[in-house]
Order: sequence, then C-alpha cells, then structure tokens
Amino acid sequence: MLISKIISMAETQSDESYDAADWVDRYNLCQDDLTSVAKILTTTSGIAVTVTAKAASITIANDADLITSHRILNVYYTPTITGGAEVQLRRLKPADKYSKGWKMDKDNIYLQGLGAETAGTVKVDFYKKLAHCVYVASPESYTPTTPEIPEEYHGIYISYLCGKSQQGEYNAAKQLFALERIREMEPWTLKDYLQALQASQSSGGGS
Repeated sequence: MLISKIISMAETQSDESYDAADWVDRYNLCQDDLTSVAKILTTTSGIAVTVTAKAASITIANDADLITSHRILNVYYTPTITGGAEVQLRRLKPADKYSKGWKMDKDNIYLQGLGAETAGTVKVDFYKKLAHCVYVASPESYTPTTPEIPEEYHGIYISYLCGKSQQGEYNAAKQLFALERIREMEPWTLKDYLQALQASQSSGGGS
C-alpha cells in the first residue's frame, strides 16, 4: 500500500485533518517503533579493510549500508591473498582480546585474530532500521513510496496514525506482526517471546 494511501485512510478513519508533513512525522515514529520486530534481513559485502597486527575495524557511520543497521547478526571475512577463502567469524565477548572473531561497540565493528595479510574484505548480515519517509510538498512526493514490511501488515500504520483511540488495535497488530516475523526469521526464539508476551499480558503491560 502506498504511504499516501495509508495517510488518506488514517485521515478518513480518525476524522482528523493534518498537513501531510504531520502525518509523515507520525508514520516515521511508527517506523521507529516497529524496527525492533520487523527483522528486515539485509546483507552488505565487499567492505575493504586494512589489517594491522592481525586486526581490522569498520566505522559503521562510514558505510552507507551499515549506517542503516538496527542489529548486526553475522560477519564474514575474506583475506586478500591468493586463494583467500571467506570465513564466518565468531562473535566475541568485549573482554576477549585474543580469539579470532568480531565484536562491536556503537560506532565500530572490530575484527581480530586474523592472518598475516595486510588487507581483506568483509560481508555483514544485519537487520535494518525501517526507513523514514521524506515528504516534499511541491510537487508532492513520498520517498520511499511504500513501507518495507509485508503489505498484509500495512494496517498497523493506520492504527498508529489514528492515535491513542486505537492504541489497543495497534498493540494487537504489532504483536501479531512480531510473532510472524519471529516465526519466519528466528523460530528458535519463539518460545521465549511467547513466554514474555504472556507474562506482560498477565501483569497488565503491553507491547
């Protein structure tokens, strides 16, 4: 569904009238709220790194793809040597300074325990942040034109945009969306999610 259509339907359903830019601001807040459950899997590759003393680093803000990441999942490394083969690196605890693998802080991904080579390339799997929409009034445009999540869940946005009067509908829709994304992307965590959801509902909390 087009974002413009989502806004039009929300305006009709809520019987509220706002400038398109204000509706887009609400849409972007919804994107931020849904990012953690959307699990939009993305891969970026060919990131060149310089290896010094068997270590290398990647500044997340300097990579156009990684800067959109919500959660880093896997890191693969290929040494720039004859016959160099790609290997999936193991995620390390922050205190581990010796094992071969990767770790990160909010600004960088660090690789360690590499070989004697001086360069390599990196591939990263990550869940991306849901993209904010940029609205231009004249000529009117919405970029991107549609949300990234599957279309069958686009009604979530309408519930969110309609405001607190439909907060319960939004929370229910979000929980269903989260359940389906976990079932598809991380089925091994489904039991923990259901237990946490049940505990939240028993205590009167919400998602």
